[in-house]
Amino acid sequence: MGDFLDFDQLIRIRRATEKMANNAISVADYNAVVRQNEALRQEVIRLQANARHWESAAVTYEQNRNEFRDYGRAVKAERDFFDRKSERLKTRVAELEREIAALKGRKG
Repeated sequence: MGDFLDFDQLIRIRRATEKMANNAISVADYNAVVRQNEALRQEVIRLQANARHWESAAVTYEQNRNEFRDYGRAVKAERDFFDRKSERLKTRVAELEREIAALKGRKG
C-alpha cells in the first residue's frame, strides 16, 4: 500500500512540475501540492501505526479471552467435582442415618 501511495505522490508532483514548467501553475500552487502530498503521507503513516496498535490490542484481547475462558472451564470442572463429591457424601449420610434408625429400632 505504501508503494502505491508513493507512486501516486510522485505522479502528482510530476504533474504539478509539468504545469509549472508550462506556466500553468504558480510556484505557490506547486508548493501547496507538495505540502498536501507530504501531509497525506504523514496521515497514512499515522493511520498505519494506529492500525498496528489496534491489531496488537485485538491479539491481546483474544489471548485474554482465551485465558479467562480456560480459567472458567477449570473452575466449572472443579465445581462439578465438588458437587459430585457432595452428592456422594449426602447419599452416604442418608445411608448411615437409615442404619442408625434401624439399629435404634432393634434396641427398643
